Amino acid sequence: MASGQGGKAQLTKKEIILLLKQSAEHRFEQGDIAAEISERGVAFTVDEKTLDEFRQVGARSFVIEAIKRAGSQPAGQPGEKASEASNPPDPERPRLRTAESTPPPAVELTPEAREEALAKLPLLEQARYHAMEFSEDLPDFRVTQIVKRYARGPSSKDWELQDTLEIALSYNAKEGERFQLLKLNGAPTKQSYEQLGGSTSTGDFGSVLGALFSPQTQAAFKEVRSETFNGRKTVVFDFSVKTVNSRSEITDKSSGRSVIAGYSGSVWIDTETKRTLRVELSHENIQPGFPISLAENAVEYDLVTIAGEKYLLPLRAEVLLGRDSERIYSRNVIEFKTIANSIAM
Repeated sequence: MASGQGGKAQLTKKEIILLLKQSAEHRFEQGDIAAEISERGVAFTVDEKTLDEFRQVGARSFVIEAIKRAGSQPAGQPGEKASEASNPPDPERPRLRTAESTPPPAVELTPEAREEALAKLPLLEQARYHAMEFSEDLPDFRVTQIVKRYARGPSSKDWELQDTLEIALSYNAKEGERFQLLKLNGAPTKQSYEQLGGSTSTGDFGSVLGALFSPQTQAAFKEVRSETFNGRKTVVFDFSVKTVNSRSEITDKSSGRSVIAGYSGSVWIDTETKRTLRVELSHENIQPGFPISLAENAVEYDLVTIAGEKYLLPLRAEVLLGRDSERIYSRNVIEFKTIANSIAM
């Protein structure tokens, strides 16, 4: 059997299926599987039939995209050498910039007429409508964000916890998101969020959905299956966004370089509320020679009550970044805790 980049045997189809079955109750553990595939490669031919087999046992976009990349890589050959290999990576989470909102209709509809017209649209278009109104509907509020940051290097057998952050995230309709670092590894700190090294994230409260569903992005959607997600009936759509239409910027803080990349993934839409419950995406065709060669993230949403009203907000998120040629990866697992109405901030 051929060896992967780190000298370990390439993964077989049976090994990946076993890993997927073991992680079935823990969706975010699939980031581990994706990193393992990126590091070791695969010992089988990758085609659509094979990918469907993995999807049937629960493979998410993280894993599917990692398998695609590994399948296109010659056995035993490392990826292109990164431009800066002397220092550990200090990447920043890829941000999806929200394109300009579509102009309002010329004739203002009553709420009843708007709901009636909306109900006649296909499920995907109803989800698009709610996504584009996502940030406009949000009240001012504060949320406590817990971020566990992990790293994995060439000599690591598993993910190693680097630190735990407790962050106060304030949202204001005019100013957007503001971050305040409250605690580092459980202890109060005076360090600012902007001063943090390593992988950090912004934009979870609207830019991911806004960018994906924006007409300017021209995302191609394909309905693939029905699935029960967190006890809710959903329809899953796969999507892809070409680089030329993408607003997704990946920034490597260690080199100060940024690139725009296309992306693909899946979105779970609640058939009852017509809202997005989960979106996961993987960046594709990242510019050759750019330090970061792997950039994936996922966000889960649910309805949360603020000031007596229900709003769709993120509950959990995961970010996976890496440099395949150096076999160095970072992983952020994010949970959104206490949410409070905060009109005056």
